Amino acid sequence: MMTAGLHVVLLVFAVIGFAGAGASLAVARGRYVNDGEHDAGMLGVALMLFVFGALCTMVGSGLLGVVAFGGVMLWLGYVVAAQRVGLFHIETGWLEETHPAEPRQRT
Repeated sequence: MMTAGLHVVLLVFAVIGFAGAGASLAVARGRYVNDGEHDAGMLGVALMLFVFGALCTMVGSGLLGVVAFGGVMLWLGYVVAAQRVGLFHIETGWLEETHPAEPRQRT
């Protein structure tokens, strides 16, 4: 019988695995875009971390957990790492400095 604490620990390890796999994919894609070389080492690391995350999730919550939880964590890890690598930039507007409009002059 699994306790709730064991479920949490397994899902924390799964987050690390899936986010690391997404980051590895982003690094491999960044090297391909910048240098034109395929990085088999980073793709291997991404596969290894994905399998680790999938195994942890399978034990903790089953196959649907891998698809639902793993897909979101993989995507999130990829997006964050791809922004850091410089593949794209997402502008949200709330972090940028805003300048208030100049007050109108009365004549």
